[in-house]
Amino acid sequence: MASALRNIALRTSSIAVLLLLWWAASAAMHDPEVLPGPWVIARTIVADLRTPGPEGESALFDIGITLLRIFISFAASMVAGIGIGLAMGLNRLCERSLLALIPLMLTTPTILMVFVAIMWFGYSQAGALVAVMAVVTPYVSVNMYEGTKAMDKSLIEMAVTFKANRYLLLRNVYIPQLMPYIFSAFRYAFGQSWKIVALAETFGLKFGIGYMFFFWFQQFDIKQTLAWIMMFVVLMLLLEHGVFARLESRAFAWRTSSLARGRA
Repeated sequence: MASALRNIALRTSSIAVLLLLWWAASAAMHDPEVLPGPWVIARTIVADLRTPGPEGESALFDIGITLLRIFISFAASMVAGIGIGLAMGLNRLCERSLLALIPLMLTTPTILMVFVAIMWFGYSQAGALVAVMAVVTPYVSVNMYEGTKAMDKSLIEMAVTFKANRYLLLRNVYIPQLMPYIFSAFRYAFGQSWKIVALAETFGLKFGIGYMFFFWFQQFDIKQTLAWIMMFVVLMLLLEHGVFARLESRAFAWRTSSLARGRA
C-alpha cells in the first residue's frame, strides 16, 4: 500500500513540476500567441468540449472517432500479429516462409506506409487500418515468435504425455508462458496505433483529433493546436495508466502472490 501511494505521489509531483515549468516559461515570454500558459490551454479544452467546432461537432465527437479508429486497428493488429507469431513459432514451414519478410516490414518507415495506404485506399477508414496493421503487426509477430521459442518445452512435452487437448495446452501451458510477450507487444502496439491513426487523420481523414490539430495548425492558432495536443496526450495517459496498467497488474497478480508465499 505504501509503495502504491509513493508511486502515485511521484507521478503527481512530476506532472506538477512539468506544469510549473510550463507556466514559468509562458510567464517569462509574455506572449500568449507564442506560448500560452496551462490555464489558458485548460480553458480552451473546456470550451472545445462544450461548444461545436468548425465542423459543427464538439471535441467529444472527434475524440470518440479517434478512439474508435485506434481500438479497431489496434485489435486487428494484435489478433493478426499473435496468430502469425504463433504460426511461425510452432510451424517450421511458416517460420521459413515468413522470417525473411518480417524484417522487410519492420524497416519500412511509418510515414511512408501512411502515404502508401492513403494512395491505395484514398481518404477512408481502410487507409488508417492498413497503415497501422502494416507497421504494428510485424512487431507483434516477432515478439510472439520469440516468446514461443523461449517457452519451456518440458512443460509442453509433459502436457502432451498426459494427453492434454489443444484447448488445455493453449490455456494452461502456452498463454501463461507467453503472457509477458503478449503484454510487451500490447503496449507497443497500442502506442504505435494511436500515433499512426493521428498521423493518418492529419494527412487524410475527416474528423478526429489529428484532423482538428491540423485544421488549427493551418489557421496558425497556437492555443487550439496545443489544446488538441494536450487532449490527445491526456487521453492516452489515462488509458495507459488507468486501463492497461491495471489489466497488466491483474494478469500478473500470481507473481506477487508467489513471491509473498516464497518469502513466508
